[in-house]
Amino acid sequence: MKERVLVFAALPYVNSGLHLGQIAGAYLPYDVFRRFLKLRGYEVIATSGSDEHGTPITLKSIREGVPPESIVEKYHKLDVEIFKSLNIEFDAYIETSSSIHKEVTAKFLRKLMDNGYIYEAEMTQPFCEIENIFLADRYVQGKCPHCGYELATGDQCENCGRTLEPNELVNPVCIFDHSTPVFKQTKHLFFRLSNLQDELLKYIESKGMWRQNVLNFSKNFIANGLKDRPITRDLNWGVEVPFSGYENKRIYVWFEALLGYLTGVSTVLGSQDEALALWKDRNLKYYHFIGKDNIVFHSIIWPGMLIAHGDMTLPHYVAANEFLNYQGQKFSKSRGTGYTVQQLLDKYDSEFLRFGVLYNLPEDHDSDFSLDEFENRVNTELIDKFGNFVNRALVLAFKKGPVSSDQIAQNGLDVEAEQTIKQGMSKIISEMEGVHIRNAFKAWLDLAYYGNSYITSRKTWDACKKDDANCNAAIYTGVKLVYALAVSGQIFLPKTSKKILSWLGFDEPIELREDLYLPVARLVSKPERLYEKITTKELNLELRVAKVDDVFDHPNAEKLYLLDLNLGDEKRRIVSGIKNHYDKSTLKGKKIVIVANLKPATIRGEKSNGMLLAAEDESGIHLVLAPEQASPGEEVRIGDWHIDTSEISIETFRNFNIQTAKADSKTVPVLFLDGKPLHLETSAGMLYVDGSPKEGIRIK
Repeated sequence: MKERVLVFAALPYVNSGLHLGQIAGAYLPYDVFRRFLKLRGYEVIATSGSDEHGTPITLKSIREGVPPESIVEKYHKLDVEIFKSLNIEFDAYIETSSSIHKEVTAKFLRKLMDNGYIYEAEMTQPFCEIENIFLADRYVQGKCPHCGYELATGDQCENCGRTLEPNELVNPVCIFDHSTPVFKQTKHLFFRLSNLQDELLKYIESKGMWRQNVLNFSKNFIANGLKDRPITRDLNWGVEVPFSGYENKRIYVWFEALLGYLTGVSTVLGSQDEALALWKDRNLKYYHFIGKDNIVFHSIIWPGMLIAHGDMTLPHYVAANEFLNYQGQKFSKSRGTGYTVQQLLDKYDSEFLRFGVLYNLPEDHDSDFSLDEFENRVNTELIDKFGNFVNRALVLAFKKGPVSSDQIAQNGLDVEAEQTIKQGMSKIISEMEGVHIRNAFKAWLDLAYYGNSYITSRKTWDACKKDDANCNAAIYTGVKLVYALAVSGQIFLPKTSKKILSWLGFDEPIELREDLYLPVARLVSKPERLYEKITTKELNLELRVAKVDDVFDHPNAEKLYLLDLNLGDEKRRIVSGIKNHYDKSTLKGKKIVIVANLKPATIRGEKSNGMLLAAEDESGIHLVLAPEQASPGEEVRIGDWHIDTSEISIETFRNFNIQTAKADSKTVPVLFLDGKPLHLETSAGMLYVDGSPKEGIRIK
């Protein structure tokens, strides 16, 4: 029987769309680890859900003048779509406003009451006299008494992470009208967390394999002395309290949201009793993926609740990431700092976002997100290195055809590659088992770097000038490197890996193991380019059709012409060095293409206002021409390319250049913009190159 493992991601508030800091802090690491466990053969139950009763929801509701239910419905749906777009998957994604969650919460709370861990007492709570309401803790803002942070709220200081009570704040104010709240006595239920201090400290000290930030934060929190915590509030939006006398109060969100994990498993198994029975299994391991501002709730309070319930297995691993910041500030939905994920998905491929977050994953320390750096990393690391290697290896293999492992004669480079594959897979697996996801991703990227160096050193294209066992070995080993990257990449870049594996004839997920066996290197379909580069620079290139009205010899240069041009609504003169390749009579009437937005220059005493496009090879200069029907002065459009350019080596190009290529029976100019081939056209059709120059010649 497969070992069962539970994997949880923190439940996000649904008061606005997810931001990138949340994806980096919890959800992408969760998904990578979930995929890893499944590919290692574990029976995985993985859940999360929308935290729909937090103060951020009611605050949003008040500000927008709509019911909380409307906020919840809108952003729950948006978050689900975002996770789907990023290929972040759950076996259950619950809503804390659901009836099953309310049932789970009520049952759990009654058990804690029966066990003596819930009691009634009075507490001081802020009341806004202008609004005539008790204020939820987050509705009160002031100075943190511990670190002096000016924007701390009544439940927690975002700066130092300490949990707070509103009356602890220095100079507290109501966030709605900035009035000073009045503190009143009100009756509530409390959780006896203080009784569990010794047991929780022992639990934390037994988790030496946890990340140091989680251990340090948890130990420091306990060292300050655990206090009993109120679990009800004077609110009208939340889970109802299952005891008489509390009809006008609701369960505090921190308490019931943690029970969302139990709700999620109950949903998957179809039974609360089965979920509780599973939690009592002492061999059960389960993992929590959270941001560092959630450490206390998952390393201390949630285990405390489970201990108080009785006979419940505690979390095996609490994986808390540091913050992914934006320009030095924490990503924040409430303050609008940074980007929402939807904003980025509207602009970038989801695999690019997964790659960018994993490359910069803030496991051990805060990291900073920059769009420029993100785009550069995707273009240079993912596309130039990984994507380029996959393309080079598979295009050669597709031409060669199937190669079995008994048809090869490996040399030293091939043997080294086999060893590197095994070591790389072992490194990825061992780092993932230790929940060191960034290290595992780096090991995967190192294997891609190696693939590039292997194919360059092996000179596969030279080895295959002769069809023999040496060629077979080079092809087979290159494909096996790609196969290893695709198999291990299933956890990091699932969409990309699935595409590569499908080219190799694999339609189902491949088990992740150290010793990969590939009996036959073959491609069942022609490989495509995996990605298009991110291009954010504007192409400031104005190409226009110009009809040659007249041609004169340059008075001061033997090899230069003066060309008088008609651009429809204007006349121009340019200087051109084509005198030795075209005579005057041939040039007159031709519709050439010029770069029209160049700064005028003086060449040998004559002013030149533009530059014509032409290719040059050993046979001479070849003008770029517009169709006869094109109008003088017409701007040349840049369109999508529509022929196979896989044979053109484009990976070395940056920004833009124009090169010759074959299209049907003509030679045409192709504009390569960051490696993407684009065709040039007028309303009358595509441009073409005069004569028959070689393919791949630069046009100047």
